[in-house]
Amino acid sequence: MIKRIISAVILIPIAVYLILFADILYMKIAIIAVGGLSYKEWIEMDSQKINIIRFIYFALYFLFAISIVFFTQMALYCLFFIFIVHMIVNFTKLEKEYFMFNSFMFSGIIYVSLYFFAIFLSNMENGRIILMMLLVSIWTGDSFAYFCGKKIGKHKLSKFISPKKTYEGAVCGVVFGSLSAVVFAYFLHNFNLIFAFYIGFIANITGIFGDLAESVVKRVFNKKDSSNLIPGHGGMLDRLDSASFAVFFVYLFMLWKVL
Repeated sequence: MIKRIISAVILIPIAVYLILFADILYMKIAIIAVGGLSYKEWIEMDSQKINIIRFIYFALYFLFAISIVFFTQMALYCLFFIFIVHMIVNFTKLEKEYFMFNSFMFSGIIYVSLYFFAIFLSNMENGRIILMMLLVSIWTGDSFAYFCGKKIGKHKLSKFISPKKTYEGAVCGVVFGSLSAVVFAYFLHNFNLIFAFYIGFIANITGIFGDLAESVVKRVFNKKDSSNLIPGHGGMLDRLDSASFAVFFVYLFMLWKVL
């Protein structure tokens, strides 16, 4: 618990600075780097060291990251290029396990790229405030889900994927996570509280699925955490599993609102 608190004390101010105050260029570079750390955890999920094939996929991640962040109009073409390279890599060995793990590495590029919707969201009106609200809501919801599940949780949410999660904990997380977004908005001037509730609600509902999705990957590889990068918290994938889905769906909600 002490390690968890120390890590939070160090990382939260950095996150707040990057989201609310840093130049957008530094924010972009930081998210690409965070994505790189997450993708490294993804391709090392089987506990094997980096080899030439994994290095190729690692390079492909950065190619796609740079294209989607700095040259967004070229991102789709870049994605098809990466897919073609992925198929060519499979020419080197006709083994089912080899093909399946390469496909897993390709899918990891798509998964980690969900982080980049934080940048797209930030570019919208009040986008940085909304991104900060989203993260506060998720962090609050995760905390309440954990403590409520521990105290009153009886019905398993998904005993095969994540046996410690319960419906009671999930409901508490969504309720208090949504309310935390409202409280956050209350201290801002001219921010619609109902709109804030929608953001918190969408973030926490979709965050549950994001959490379970990453848990599926870890269970397949029989791992408790994606890594030990962040003391007391696990890996980067573990910290951003809920946010990866949440930021995408909140961005879609914002697009719908604008349209």
